[in-house]
Amino acid sequence: MDVSSGRASPGNRVFLRATKFDGTPHWLQPFRVVADDGNLLITSYRARTPIYTSRGEFRSPYDSIVYFWRDRWYNVFRLSRPGCPTALWYCNVTTPPTFDGCQIGYIDLDLDVKVYPSGCIELLDEEEFESHRLKYGYPNELVARARAAAAEITALARERRFPFSCGTDPVRDRAGHRTL
Repeated sequence: MDVSSGRASPGNRVFLRATKFDGTPHWLQPFRVVADDGNLLITSYRARTPIYTSRGEFRSPYDSIVYFWRDRWYNVFRLSRPGCPTALWYCNVTTPPTFDGCQIGYIDLDLDVKVYPSGCIELLDEEEFESHRLKYGYPNELVARARAAAAEITALARERRFPFSCGTDPVRDRAGHRTL
């Protein structure tokens, strides 16, 4: 991390530590920093690298470019099989992430959105969200922000706005402008 700017340096290794609302560990995953403009932290992950979840170790078949906005209630994983184009975008509705230079942290809020290059969009885990809303006592503001985040993801995907544009550089928008 560049201490003077508060930004992560490209090439550095960072870890994601996601928890559930009650602090229970949910996900631990290593990444490499691709770019960081102080708000949007872009990382990458190689297929088959171990990911540690609350259900045990997992190895994704996908290479990933992952977008963490420090001011948004979601993140986006752009997934592709090695050597292939984008297979899908997997979006996690979460609290805005924290970043201490080594670790990205957030609370997973259960709702997820899958976006396919064909334009198909699926909202996932609504039942889990409702169950955890009751179990953990999600505050009304958190529920509203989570639902708004899912709606924002859906709108960006429908409009094929960054990062939901096929065939573009994962750190550039549809018009080819750098997003950083």
